[in-house]
Amino acid sequence: MNILQITNRFPWPLKDGGALGYFNFTKGYHQAGVNLTLASLNTEKHYITYDELPDHVKEMADIHLTYIDNTVKPWDAFVNLFSSKSYHVERFICKEFEDQLEQLCKTKHFDVVVFESIFVAPYLDIIRKNSKAVCVLRQHNIEYVIWETLAQIETGTLRKWYLHLLSQRLKKYELSMLNQFDGISAITEVDKQLLLAGGCKKPIEVFPFGIHIDKLIRNSSNVEMPSLFHLGSMDWMPNQEAMKWFIQQVWFDINESFPDLHFYLAGRNIPVSFFDFNNQNNIRVLGEIDDAIGFMNEKAIMIVPLFSGSGIRVKILEGMALGKCIISTDLGAQGIDAIDGEHILKANSAEEFKAKIAFLINNPQEIIRIGENAAKLACEKYDNHKIIARKLNFYERLAQTN
Repeated sequence: MNILQITNRFPWPLKDGGALGYFNFTKGYHQAGVNLTLASLNTEKHYITYDELPDHVKEMADIHLTYIDNTVKPWDAFVNLFSSKSYHVERFICKEFEDQLEQLCKTKHFDVVVFESIFVAPYLDIIRKNSKAVCVLRQHNIEYVIWETLAQIETGTLRKWYLHLLSQRLKKYELSMLNQFDGISAITEVDKQLLLAGGCKKPIEVFPFGIHIDKLIRNSSNVEMPSLFHLGSMDWMPNQEAMKWFIQQVWFDINESFPDLHFYLAGRNIPVSFFDFNNQNNIRVLGEIDDAIGFMNEKAIMIVPLFSGSGIRVKILEGMALGKCIISTDLGAQGIDAIDGEHILKANSAEEFKAKIAFLINNPQEIIRIGENAAKLACEKYDNHKIIARKLNFYERLAQTN
């Protein structure tokens, strides 16, 4: 099968869930014998040169990078207010990338074109004009839902109005594009139902994020027991909101009750304001770390207090595979078939988080039991090889009906 995978950023290095979300499918396609072409916008934020890529990444696909400066610019954002277009989407439109895709379609035959996220949907027209390939939209998140939630929890009047405007324009665009594709790949059943409710008439199937079990090597020889940690991309607004809330509403009280317990915050692009908490009340703000797996192996309890966002949290699946005991909101664990009290602990308020943390500290054997159950579930249901096989079958069925 010949597949063109289009991404709004290049998925390397693997320093955040977004990169992993793309890369694991790129790698999965390659391992399944797909003849893969990867066309990627090379953004200012995630910029990389072809020469920087390791050989094993270059071998996965015929890679094409197109530079775009899609940083948020105050003047462009202001001008956008007087249009009806989504500023989120407009930032990813690039004539050079469109030309690149046109050239690829004229020189290669593709059976399937996979659009990784709604932000590359503007390039559907150029693909349709130059290829008869099946076009599939892979929805990593329902993007407008994230911004709707952020608008709801925002307290500032002007900022609340602006976030609401952004979310409504993004929603209009996102839902209007669904029926332009031949099929939709959703990350969770919840996301699938939202898309159906939004008017999608095209075939939708759920393919959760897959993990490479063989690369997630467990090592429990040096676990700090007990300890709490959060690992995630801290330039993602839902993670920022989650950590502010957890520190202010949960951690300070936990620290009083358990003065020897430590909380570790790690991730790329942590805002400067978070470093004000460093070395206070047993909080350790570590910033970006080189060895995420090693870091998780050394800590006991993962905290995921998300109250906005959609899709599947990659770090939860990785933590499960490494045998971590995880405390998450319902939203944070959305799309993962984990049973509360068996594979994960769920908490949706400050008091619930405090109670679950205290329970684990007073019952350390539960940290081990829940972590072991989580590891078994991750291996059974989220192995990338099995998910890729199902996905390729979906593409074949779409090709037969289009």
